[in-house]
Amino acid sequence: MNPYMRASTRKKRDVMMEVALRMFMEKGYEHVSVDEIIAATGTSKGTFYHYFKSKDAIITAIYSKQIEFIKEWVKQPPSQVQSLEGHINRLFLDLSSNINQYPRLIRSLQALSLQNETVKAEEQQQLRILSESLLHWLPEPQKIELLVSMYTGTILKWCTEDEADLLSMMKSNLAWLWAGLRSQGPSAMLQVEQVPKEEHKMKVAIIGGGLAGLTAAAYLSENPHVQGILFERSPQLGGRAFTYEKAGFTLNYGAHAVYGIDRHTLTVMEKELGLSFSSKQVDKRKVVYAKNNQLTQAPLDAMNLLKTDLLNTAQKVRFVGEIAAIIANIHNIKNYDTLADYLAESNADEDVKELWEHLVCSNFFIAPEDARKVSGAVISEYYHNLFLSSKPVNYILGSWAVITNQLKEKMTATGRWEIALQEGVDSLRYADRKFILQTKNREEAFDKVIFAMPVQQVVKLLKGTAWEPFLAPYEGNTATEVMVYDIGLSQVVARPFSYISDMDNKMFISDVSATDHTLVPEGGQLLQGIAYLADRFDSDEERKAYLEDKTMKMEGLFDRYYPGWKDVTAVKRVSKKAMVSSVKNIATNNLLPTRVENVPFYFCGDGCIGKGELAERAFSSARNAAMSVNQEVQQALTHV
Repeated sequence: MNPYMRASTRKKRDVMMEVALRMFMEKGYEHVSVDEIIAATGTSKGTFYHYFKSKDAIITAIYSKQIEFIKEWVKQPPSQVQSLEGHINRLFLDLSSNINQYPRLIRSLQALSLQNETVKAEEQQQLRILSESLLHWLPEPQKIELLVSMYTGTILKWCTEDEADLLSMMKSNLAWLWAGLRSQGPSAMLQVEQVPKEEHKMKVAIIGGGLAGLTAAAYLSENPHVQGILFERSPQLGGRAFTYEKAGFTLNYGAHAVYGIDRHTLTVMEKELGLSFSSKQVDKRKVVYAKNNQLTQAPLDAMNLLKTDLLNTAQKVRFVGEIAAIIANIHNIKNYDTLADYLAESNADEDVKELWEHLVCSNFFIAPEDARKVSGAVISEYYHNLFLSSKPVNYILGSWAVITNQLKEKMTATGRWEIALQEGVDSLRYADRKFILQTKNREEAFDKVIFAMPVQQVVKLLKGTAWEPFLAPYEGNTATEVMVYDIGLSQVVARPFSYISDMDNKMFISDVSATDHTLVPEGGQLLQGIAYLADRFDSDEERKAYLEDKTMKMEGLFDRYYPGWKDVTAVKRVSKKAMVSSVKNIATNNLLPTRVENVPFYFCGDGCIGKGELAERAFSSARNAAMSVNQEVQQALTHV
């Protein structure tokens, strides 16, 4: 009803509608003519047709304004919606306000809908549009059903109570309903005997074929009640753990080193999924640091700490105490927001502070300025786990392909899973209680969706959907990027150590083949240089110059410790900005949880909350996501 219509005009129109509705109820909609309505209201044909084009228009007019209002509400841009609950409440209260002045009219309409198909159809259309519009913002059908039932029930009760205020009733019922939705659930499940139904397999889509997507699919493949498709946009699986061979050398996009493998999620997966792989530990005695052009032992354990020249005797005692406190899980660093905050109040010597910073650089693959932004709690948990490990740094023999190939074989063995390579998901929507995924090749419906891709890509894919506002806190996350400089040598040019970390230039070189001999042809050597990168520049020219400088320094490091490498280089690959983690784990970023409130999807990957860092976070978050889906399947089976 038009709020700008003059009062006298609105009254005349309302009288005609009320009289017509009463006649419809008394005689039946089909048996009342326009002439009879005109006679009963004492108006002329011109007046009637001024307000209504036909008899049916009397019915549709009542609902059309509400429908228009709902359609305007659903178009509200996410940037202007401060609260989902408040946005939905505003709709119900505005709809109630529109009809609050017409209790007699709505009461007549309610009664007429019970006996007239035309009225009933108009009412159902309004409720259908209301439900679909609510689903756009809250894609949880059960909650929508409750909200719509509350709305219709409140109006029905209002119609039966004289002098009742619809707005007050609606506010009260909305408050009760949201309180119930925020609770953990009913205190007891209603037990009802059911006739056994034909088994239904839950259909799951996994978007992303990296380590996380493969892990989630491998775990879900063990559940006979789940089937699904893994979508991967690129031509191969593995994501950033992709492995390829060139001139007899096996190259990875980034290191395939695993920190603390005996306490790693990968070891748990080995047992649970029946994986089979071997690894070799880096020789701790051949790990060195370079500082001020001097080489010294890396303080990886008590023996190396005694030998290192990085710290004097008093500093070594201090550092041993810090390690002991971390192992005992009583170190104060866990109570600080960032490493910088801890170091500022630690009263430690500059050499100890620099060592802390460099350790975090090395293990989190980030530049010094970002190392100081890592959460104290994250550092405490990470090093507590690492210092307790008897195998601090290991390489998976045969590279990541040994893991990814087994995960692929595991997921496809049952025949319930399909791998869709070079088939990226272009859009996603909710309809008929299913998630509809659109690719260039097909459109397919799923019960559950797991995102196993960088959060930046998740945000892009869900842009313009009802779920976009809830991912806003993760939209600004920055990735961990490094320069990777791989060289495959036809012969061993030097092997003074297996790992050297240049503290002055914040880069390191691993002699990967010294630990994993499977990666090189006989007599060959594979070196991998990695430089920690800053990511804030005033211009592209500044960034380009910075990367060129890093390249020159990396080659200088090769020249210094592996003389003659250029003469026997068989393979060379330089990735000037390789992503090693989709979200840099620093205080200014937000890791994505496995579930986000009001978003009906699961999330996993190295940008998600999980155990450890880098690849381990991908494994652990994917395992958690898969177990949550399996739990939902089990609950559904229990209540069938």
